[in-house]
Amino acid sequence: MTSYFAEFVNFVGAHPYYALTAVFLLALSEAIPVIGTVVPGSTLIVGISALATAVDVNPWLLLVAATGGAIAGDGLSFWLGQRYHQEILLGWPLNRYPQFIGRSEAFINRYGVTSVFLARFTAVVRAFVPLVAGILGMPPRQFYAANVLSALPWAPAHVFPGVLLAMAISLAGASAGQLTLLIIAGLVAVSAAVGAMRFYLNRHPLPAKLRLTDIAA
Repeated sequence: MTSYFAEFVNFVGAHPYYALTAVFLLALSEAIPVIGTVVPGSTLIVGISALATAVDVNPWLLLVAATGGAIAGDGLSFWLGQRYHQEILLGWPLNRYPQFIGRSEAFINRYGVTSVFLARFTAVVRAFVPLVAGILGMPPRQFYAANVLSALPWAPAHVFPGVLLAMAISLAGASAGQLTLLIIAGLVAVSAAVGAMRFYLNRHPLPAKLRLTDIAA
C-alpha cells in the first residue's frame, strides 16, 4: 500500500495545482472510520504541503484546505452516526473493527464532549469518535463547537511543518526530487508504525462489555 501513497505523492508533486484538493481530502479522510486508520493522512498532508510550498503554492491556502477538510470530515462522520445509529456498526467494514468502536466509546464516556477535541490528536480513536458521538446522541451544538475548535490548531500543526521543511531543504540547496524521496521514506516509516499499532490492538482488544461493541459484534 505504501507504493500507492508514494505514487500519490509523486502525482501531486508533478501536478501541484491539485495540492489544495489533496490536502482537503486527506484532512477529511482522517475522520472517516477505517479509512482514517489505513491512510496516513497526517504524514501525507505534511509531505504535500512541503512539495506545494517548494513550487510556490500559497501556504495559507493549504491551511484553509486542511482546516475545511478536518471540519467536514468530522461533520460527515458525526452525521452518519446520527443518521444510521447502531445499525451502521452491523455492516461491512465497521463490523470488522469492534475493538476500535469500543475504545472510542470508552474515550467518549471518559472525556465527554472534550473527547471530540482530544480525538483529533489521538491515534486510532480519531477516525471513530465522531461517528460514535453521533450514534450516542451527543448534542450537535457541542459536537460542532469542539469540531471547529480542534481543527484550528490541528491544521497548522500539519501544514506548517511541511512549509518549514520545504524552506529548510530549499536553503540547503536540495532538489525537488530529493524532497520527494525524503517524503516517501517518511511514508514507509509511518506505514510500518501504523501496521505495528494495528497488530498490537488486534492482539489486545477491549473486553466485550460496552454497549456499542456488543451491538457491532
